[in-house]
Amino acid sequence: MSKPLAIIPTYVRESRDVTMFTKTLTSMRATAGDDCDIIVVDDGSPAPDLIKALGLACEEHGAEFIDKGRNEGFAITVNVGMRRALNEGRDAILVNSDVEFGLTKDWVGLMQRQTNSDGEGKAAVVGALLLYDNGLIQHAGVYFSFLTRDFSHRFQYGPGNLAEAQHACVCPVTGALQFIRHSCLEEVGLYDESFKLGWEDVDYCCRVWLSGRECVYQPGIRAVHHESFFRGRADARIKEWTEFSWRRFCGKYANISFAEFVPNMLA
Repeated sequence: MSKPLAIIPTYVRESRDVTMFTKTLTSMRATAGDDCDIIVVDDGSPAPDLIKALGLACEEHGAEFIDKGRNEGFAITVNVGMRRALNEGRDAILVNSDVEFGLTKDWVGLMQRQTNSDGEGKAAVVGALLLYDNGLIQHAGVYFSFLTRDFSHRFQYGPGNLAEAQHACVCPVTGALQFIRHSCLEEVGLYDESFKLGWEDVDYCCRVWLSGRECVYQPGIRAVHHESFFRGRADARIKEWTEFSWRRFCGKYANISFAEFVPNMLA
């Protein structure tokens, strides 16, 4: 079996961004070793010296580096690697450049071995329990709210050992750390490049669900996600792209019911 291809999209504006990215690479190698190959795709970072620093970090950790040259958004950027995985017969693993590993050693193998909810066959997409650096939950799968009419992270800001978050379940999972099986790439395809920034990962999970396949949240796989380390800074373009992507998502699924992903109410 070919090694999975881990795909890390980058967009750096400050030296601390490169430092965070290097933590991601270092922790990946420390926990996964050579269980996966790594490709880093830069989405048109504006500073040549920082792009050079990214390339040097990749060289040090045995990762391939691609300077895409243009800032085109998350979906187009990760598709550079996903297309490679598809063409080479590999599983793909999307990894944000602000994810830090170390809580689970065999996370690549666990993702590859994850079964469907009935124990028959392998899950098409697998997500992880992601924690903030203070130990609180950042992501434990994704749910749909009838109240706000959008998707949010399950149990966000709850304690990392919250009992309800320790059970695997079928639901959308974030693209911050998302395993996609090769057979799913073949049948469902790549990310929808009409999305600019945001919701493209939920969109992909919805496409997987509508194809009759499963996305499985697996809490046995854990990592720290320094959420919005990059995206959280004030930027008019980020705001514009995120709003555009949400409008795109709403238009695409205007006639689809997401009741399956609404949490059960306790009596």
